[in-house]
Amino acid sequence: MDRRDAFLNDVEEDLAGLPSISASALVEEAGGTDRLYLVFVDILKGFCEEGPLASERVAEMVDPVRRLAGTLVEKGLPGRNLVFLQDEHAREAAEFSAFPPHCIRGTSEAETVKALQPFLRMEGARLFRKNATNALFGRDGSGRRFFEFLEEGFRQGPATFVVTGDCTDLCIYQNAMGIRLLANEHNADVRVVVSKEHVRTYDTPVETAREAGIPAHDGELMDALFLYHMKLNGIEVVQTITAG
Repeated sequence: MDRRDAFLNDVEEDLAGLPSISASALVEEAGGTDRLYLVFVDILKGFCEEGPLASERVAEMVDPVRRLAGTLVEKGLPGRNLVFLQDEHAREAAEFSAFPPHCIRGTSEAETVKALQPFLRMEGARLFRKNATNALFGRDGSGRRFFEFLEEGFRQGPATFVVTGDCTDLCIYQNAMGIRLLANEHNADVRVVVSKEHVRTYDTPVETAREAGIPAHDGELMDALFLYHMKLNGIEVVQTITAG
């Protein structure tokens, strides 16, 4: 076995041994629902249902995220602690030099999937619109940037952020890491949790990629490598968050 295969085997073994955590334990360890935030990243029609970047594999995490959100809300999570980070691109977005045009402002692709719309409509739920994969500089309806919202939260004491959605190696990685690194910069007592069951990336096999003239993208491998790398950087990666 060469070094690369040995490493990949080690990553697989590490992820197979991830612990699970119950929603009740998560709330208790956070010090109550007031200090727990559930972050929904790009769970949009344009990544789950329609358009050039829609993926059935990505859509697999929608129902688990819906169930998790319902469980936490039943345990008292307030609407103001539901945070949606969502692509809403300008038609001339610079990002389209790397990705096909997607989730353009005013189109159905930029809409939250139907299963999560009830949570978005909850009183106080927060929506930050972004024109890039990283939401730190995205803005809510009042013009406040996401990093400003985070810094305000850090000043109020210890906090736990559970990050869900897609794609594991793009927006999940960048936004979970963004929260983690901003907390590090402020020496803030912050816990960032990513559940393997509640995130997903897309899959483009080599054969398909060659026919289409686009880069190949092994969804299973990219999920594994980026979950592992988040763990290396101080993000708590778990197998799942149970309803208990």
